[in-house]
Amino acid sequence: MTDKGLRAAMALSCGVDLVLELPVVYSSHNAGVFAGAAVDILAATGLVSGISFGMETPDLRALCALADLLNDEPPSFKASLKNFLREGYSFVQSRSMALDMAVPGALDLLKSPNNNLALAYVKRIREKNYDIVPVAIKRAGRGFHDERLPDAPGDRSAAVASAAAIRALMRAGEWELAYSMTPGPCAALLQEAKSGGRLVSDSGRLWRAVKQSLLRAGPEGIRAISEMGEGLENRMAAAAWRSESFESFVDACVTRRYTKGRIQRHCMHLLIGLGHDESRAFQRGGPAYIRVLGAGETGRRLLALMRDRASLPVISKASVPKGSQGAPDYASRMMEIEHRATELWETLTDCPNTRSEARRVPVMFRA
Repeated sequence: MTDKGLRAAMALSCGVDLVLELPVVYSSHNAGVFAGAAVDILAATGLVSGISFGMETPDLRALCALADLLNDEPPSFKASLKNFLREGYSFVQSRSMALDMAVPGALDLLKSPNNNLALAYVKRIREKNYDIVPVAIKRAGRGFHDERLPDAPGDRSAAVASAAAIRALMRAGEWELAYSMTPGPCAALLQEAKSGGRLVSDSGRLWRAVKQSLLRAGPEGIRAISEMGEGLENRMAAAAWRSESFESFVDACVTRRYTKGRIQRHCMHLLIGLGHDESRAFQRGGPAYIRVLGAGETGRRLLALMRDRASLPVISKASVPKGSQGAPDYASRMMEIEHRATELWETLTDCPNTRSEARRVPVMFRA
């Protein structure tokens, strides 16, 4: 795991013009919530006319058909979804199978994680009728969860390592090999962060924090977490007592209905104190501001335009913006959870930077 400032710097060093924050109340969620808020923020800039995203199978026609079906939710689809959920499948799997009943081939398309995320982007664009054109790009290299290394190290045309593979190398202490799998500017930034004790590659500290939270909350407290499934709180509480690592805990909780990603999200929501009702309120209300994490020369010109055209306040510091959407407490609470998430992340590093969120300013990159 890396600091958000480092991630912004890495993006800018590789050609990105402007980096905007997706608040943690959305970024820690499932694909639908994640993508919906991301699209809302981009639309609110008043500048974005197109959104591009990587897909394992770039088929926009199929995506649009599926997105419209999800937005309309005809009775036949709802009935199929309910039946598959009743049979014990996860929501994502049930939805994919229900979609396949209406649009043959949907199940195969949605087996790939980036195709699923792409569907969420398109669904939001069409749901809100945004004047934004989706642009699908064929994803190159290894699969999203594939931890295998490229077939020919150094030959990036053969394969590109996934982020999962790079993180696995870091956990194994294979730092030089991990650096070699990233673009040169990113490798230099990662090396600097490691030497400064600002990278988190060992899940041991994370597990201690999660286990303490699980044991303290108990089944009743766990039950209040955002999107918690009925009965899962008992499974998580029991697994907390007998698991020796975060990985073994997640494995102990996974079932056909509850996926690895969902268990991990529940743990993060427990840590940051994101309850179900509050989470749903954030989903209904949408982002309260547009926060800038970094900008290059072109990005600074875009910011000048955004300050006139944006429909949300544009901010650069982690304070509650004036004129925020909704009541002042809404934006304040969203930012409070952002501070909490960052402070918790800091406790996982070798060299914590206390109150870093309060002092954070955008990374200004000059080529």
